[in-house]
Amino acid sequence: MRFRYAAFTNEGLVKQGELEAADINEALERLRADGLLPVKVTPAQRRWKFKLFERAKYQELLLFTEQLERLLESGLPLDKALNILIKVFQATGKPLLLNMTQEIKKKIEKGESFSSALKDTKFFPDFYVSLVEAGEISGALAPILKDLARYLKEEHSFKQELQSALLYPSFLVVFGLLAVQTVLVYILPRFSTIFDQLGVSPPLITQILLAIGSFWKAYGWIFLLLMLLGLIGFRLSLKNPENRKRAEVFLLKVPYLGRFLFLADMARIFHGLSVMVRGGVSLPKAMALTANIPRFYVLRDFFGQAAQEIREGAKLSHVFQSFPGSFDFVINFVSLGEETGDLAQAFSDMAYLCEEEVKVASKRFITVLEPCTILFFGLLLGGMIISILMAIFDVRLGY
Repeated sequence: MRFRYAAFTNEGLVKQGELEAADINEALERLRADGLLPVKVTPAQRRWKFKLFERAKYQELLLFTEQLERLLESGLPLDKALNILIKVFQATGKPLLLNMTQEIKKKIEKGESFSSALKDTKFFPDFYVSLVEAGEISGALAPILKDLARYLKEEHSFKQELQSALLYPSFLVVFGLLAVQTVLVYILPRFSTIFDQLGVSPPLITQILLAIGSFWKAYGWIFLLLMLLGLIGFRLSLKNPENRKRAEVFLLKVPYLGRFLFLADMARIFHGLSVMVRGGVSLPKAMALTANIPRFYVLRDFFGQAAQEIREGAKLSHVFQSFPGSFDFVINFVSLGEETGDLAQAFSDMAYLCEEEVKVASKRFITVLEPCTILFFGLLLGGMIISILMAIFDVRLGY
């Protein structure tokens, strides 16, 4: 759940923003752990995000990151690089990036840091801002931006591959259901009228199909409405953090599907962790920022708790002993990263392993799903046609 907050810093300044937490108590604890004094914490209004908007944001974020990285890599100071970006975005017709870059430049001229100016735009993700801050402190802003650009590309490519893999089976199921409904609602009733006029009784299987078609034509909309209301009710129940966690724990136990979905989320998580740790973000802060990345609440809770335990001095490999699900390789990689002193590479290897397992699993799933879907709807429609033909043959034999 997302919360908006207003809090005092140690310097007495008011800080506003948003954060992810299971409930308001956890939100308060996180703010206090960051050295803030909460004044107001309220649930954030939900905003609908459309795929087209998300794609546009990704492209603009990647363009800004790549262009700025190239300019800084060439040796230009930040202010001159931003001036050039303003001219480029003006010439190429990028109003959002143009206005945002101009605002960032103004804030820097007033004495704000680059990372603070990025945060004020509300456009850049939290982990992105933290990495830029680490790059400013370490003096390695260009390499950090290069890592960020690579991360954005890899994450977007991973999402695209998953969506493409599920597209064709989805079409098969949708068109298969439409074909079945067409036969049940429009074709079978015509034969029912013919049988009534002839005064004959069709075979039992045909009678069952005719009854189903008649019921669906008369009450199908009620059934669909009930399904829609049930889906809405289920979605509303998932807004309760406890219900959401119980549903996720159950999903994690579902063979194949649960592991598939969690691995997809874990790939994004470990990619982000790798970039942050390599960029110089402290491990507790990286863990706290990672809690905003997962879609699954159980993973958000884990990384939020992990950040707190690491601040208190706990060993990372010990913290990951309680990682949700049966993913033994996570503990092995974390232990190896601690021993070698290269946690960034360990997180990167885990992200790669998760991605590869998801790709292999999705290919296997589609390889099996496509023929099974075609076979299922083929047999279903074929059975309906055969039942009609049987009834017709019975009528002809009767005459």
